[in-house]
Amino acid sequence: MVSGPSRRIVVAAAGYGKTTLLHGLCPPTRARWWQGGDDPCGFVRRAVADDARCLVLDDLPWLSAPELRELLIAIEELPDDAEVSLASRRPLPWRHTGRPGRWTELGPAELSCSVDDVAALLTEEAGLADPDLAALLHAATRGWPTLVDFAVEAVRLGGPAAGESAKVLAVGGLSEYVRTEVLGGLPDTARRLLADVGDRVPVTAGLCAALGHDDAEELVALLRRTGLLVRGPVVPGLPDDDQIVPVIAQVATTSAPNGTGPARARAAAAWYERHGPPGAAAREHVRAGDHAGAARVLREHGDRIIAAGQVALVMDLCAVLPESAHDLRLALLRADALRTAGDLEAAARAYDDLGAGRPELDAGLAWRAGRVAYQRGDVRGALDVFARGDERGDTADAALLAVWRAHALVVAGDTDGAVVQARAAVHRAVRSGDDGAMATAYLSVAVSLGAAGDTTGSEEHFALALSIAHRTGDVMLLTRIHTNRAFQHLQVARYAAALESARLCAAYARAAGSPSLQAIATSNEADALAMLGRYDEAVRRYRAAIGHYQRFGSRRFAGAVLGLAELFRRRGWREQARAGYEQVVQVASVTGNAHVLVPALAGLAMVLLGDDVKTAAGHADAAAGQAGPENSGPALLAQGWIALSQGEAGRAADLSTEAARVARGQGDRAGLADALELRAAAEEDPGRAAAALREARAIWTEAGAEVESARIAVLMSRTFWAGPDERAGGLLGEQRLAAADALADRIGGGSGTVADRPPVVVRALGRFEVELAGQVVPASSWQSRKARDLLRILVGRRGRPVPRSELSELLWPDGDAQRTGHRLSVLLNIVRGVLDPGKAHPADHYLAADQGSIALNMATTGVDVEDFLEQVARGRRLVEQEALPQARLVLLAADQLYRADAFEDEPYAEWAGPLREEARAAYLAMLRMLAHTSRAASQPGAAVGYLLRLLERDPYDERAYRSLVRTLVAGGQHGEARRAFDRYAEAMRSIGVRPPDRDLLVPVRRAAAPR
Repeated sequence: MVSGPSRRIVVAAAGYGKTTLLHGLCPPTRARWWQGGDDPCGFVRRAVADDARCLVLDDLPWLSAPELRELLIAIEELPDDAEVSLASRRPLPWRHTGRPGRWTELGPAELSCSVDDVAALLTEEAGLADPDLAALLHAATRGWPTLVDFAVEAVRLGGPAAGESAKVLAVGGLSEYVRTEVLGGLPDTARRLLADVGDRVPVTAGLCAALGHDDAEELVALLRRTGLLVRGPVVPGLPDDDQIVPVIAQVATTSAPNGTGPARARAAAAWYERHGPPGAAAREHVRAGDHAGAARVLREHGDRIIAAGQVALVMDLCAVLPESAHDLRLALLRADALRTAGDLEAAARAYDDLGAGRPELDAGLAWRAGRVAYQRGDVRGALDVFARGDERGDTADAALLAVWRAHALVVAGDTDGAVVQARAAVHRAVRSGDDGAMATAYLSVAVSLGAAGDTTGSEEHFALALSIAHRTGDVMLLTRIHTNRAFQHLQVARYAAALESARLCAAYARAAGSPSLQAIATSNEADALAMLGRYDEAVRRYRAAIGHYQRFGSRRFAGAVLGLAELFRRRGWREQARAGYEQVVQVASVTGNAHVLVPALAGLAMVLLGDDVKTAAGHADAAAGQAGPENSGPALLAQGWIALSQGEAGRAADLSTEAARVARGQGDRAGLADALELRAAAEEDPGRAAAALREARAIWTEAGAEVESARIAVLMSRTFWAGPDERAGGLLGEQRLAAADALADRIGGGSGTVADRPPVVVRALGRFEVELAGQVVPASSWQSRKARDLLRILVGRRGRPVPRSELSELLWPDGDAQRTGHRLSVLLNIVRGVLDPGKAHPADHYLAADQGSIALNMATTGVDVEDFLEQVARGRRLVEQEALPQARLVLLAADQLYRADAFEDEPYAEWAGPLREEARAAYLAMLRMLAHTSRAASQPGAAVGYLLRLLERDPYDERAYRSLVRTLVAGGQHGEARRAFDRYAEAMRSIGVRPPDRDLLVPVRRAAAPR
């Protein structure tokens, strides 16, 4: 909602939402509205006489300076605190009236929809969650609200308006609306200017003057302030040239096509040749019929035009220029445009026609033809073509040949060779003096060093490349730079930053007209979403990326399939992960893409481990055989888990150490977290295992990978050394995993991790039970009921030593002291045997005993009632600190623990009373705090539920009754509130307490906010 001062004017063309904005700021219930009809000055004067304090004059017609001055004089008679809003489709002549400074103007910039708004409308109205389509619609309408509504409706109806272009959108009702409502209200001179300018970009007063408009400055100002002339797509690093809103330009030129005539085209061509950009000059030469002039511009500036993102323009121009058939330079330019646009088959044929089939190639043709193979995902084929190129000399083409060989070597896994080639490219590019070659060479060094683990050197060279790309406006290079930056963010587990970079890349790629780069950006976006735990969004983006790749015949879709398979594996969906990995292995084995082959083989080994260890080991060994020193981490991890499953904990530990070393060297924080998890699983020492898991969880938490962090928390809660904090964290982690529809066990069949070692958990809430490794100890294992009673008593004393004499008295009230002492020793041995059947620990590991007393070791034994009490205490501390959202999560976890009262199966045992009452009091406090935090979270229904449970346990809790009635009244449930009030009053009368006043049923009215 836009807010503003007491005097505002909203200026924009029809359909920008001026009235909607003013309805939000000044609703008719508190404002007087004028929307045409009689004299606006008379309306204001009547409002003055009535002491009105809020006025809206909507859809004012154009006023002359004297008329506006008269209106302002009338408005000034209103009280100083009166709120006045004016709205007009055309700017008013303020400069002739001495406008007071307190008037603020709002315009198209405040009214336009964002791309996110368009995406939300597409989802709501047309059922399409398609960010790419939303971006296309926004580009065509520039967020003009009514035009967006027309476009989305056309998409919903399944008509031709699929969003590809303004030309498609400017049909039917939309076209008629623009002609009548938008163009119809403009001065004739403005309509003529729109028809003359049309789709020309950039639009300046100088261009308009060159097209014959003497009042160009004034008309350009009018179009800009009303929102017909807007800044081009705002992409950082690119010029934000003015342009007519594309849909408006299409309708204006269709309605009055004089602007596309040869005379105006020649004038525009001459102006653009002097002032730029060259692409616009070439286009205007063709419109003027001057093919020779267009060919000349393309020969001189074609590379710059493609780099600026005007690929489609170059292809269109080459298609109509007769010179293209026999001009080598234009033919090469057309092939470059085809390659950039993603038509790799046509580009390959074009390069072959230019001589790419010869055994030896000049450097320029070699890097271009090899790059087609690279974009297809055929790394071996690309390296073969590059090897045929003549790389002698310090030319820009020789530098670019080395650049693309370096990129191919990175993908093939030869990072040392890539660094050598990239540095050679820099030397040649610097000597050539070509900006584009230098920036591209710096980028290749950045990528190669990043793959080799030199993060600092990589960042330095990214900065060098970025500086040149910004200076030259090379949108293709900017796209590639930010694509690689997104990949680096992913590598170091900065997932939020990676998502931001990937979305910036997508904007650059759209501006560049490069579907291959858009596919990469979309895949990077999916990678970031996957690690942030936004799985469903990530799946959609992976599938969109795969579709992009497959549309232009690139086998690089394997990278997106690999990401999708990794998502399924991390989610615990092994069959879908397996299918994805197998597809990647099939494709990458043919193309030699070690960059995806190694992790695919390793991932396949991991998902097969639970079912077929032998086959899994074969895949892990194959991954290790294909891996280089810098990408061996996934193979080492797979081999480590396989070793662990075969009982080779020492070898698994060694492999985890090596995987951690590789991850540190690459700055791969996700790989380091995975290596730490393997180390914890292989570690015999509980302290070291705990430290490794805590560090892994800290990495995931810092990275924003909530699901991975939750999964580690669940694993920690299942360890035998888990304390109350770990078990509480595990409960919260299980909730997060459930919300993400993910599993903690990603391998299946048991992973052999430390989390799977037999813990001892005593269930004292409800029916008394002991669990070993998640299995309840059967009654037959106890040999004697007294043995279970001994453990119950020790639990009830909460780890405090209990004298042997007292235990004997509790267990055998009438027994002989000497005989009961011997019996107690027997029971002690039975309990120890039950808790530690394999005798893997010292005798006092679970039960600490000496000559005088026996105690339960609370550090090694999990007790549910202790966990519950600790969670409630933690929740109370958070409530006292007013950290209510965190408190609610902790209390919800506590609520899951409380199955029933403590020692429910021993209702009369004296020793059970103190702990039972303490737990029961904590339970009631927990319900009260949950009701409080639920109200704070705007969940009154949940609050009512907790209060009803509280009153079921304590039907005389006056505070709970009052809270219940107030919550129901506030929620408008007046019938339920009255019934609760009656129960409240009856309960109080039954215990002799004064019944409540009926004022409790009166809704609390909050004071209105000051206007």
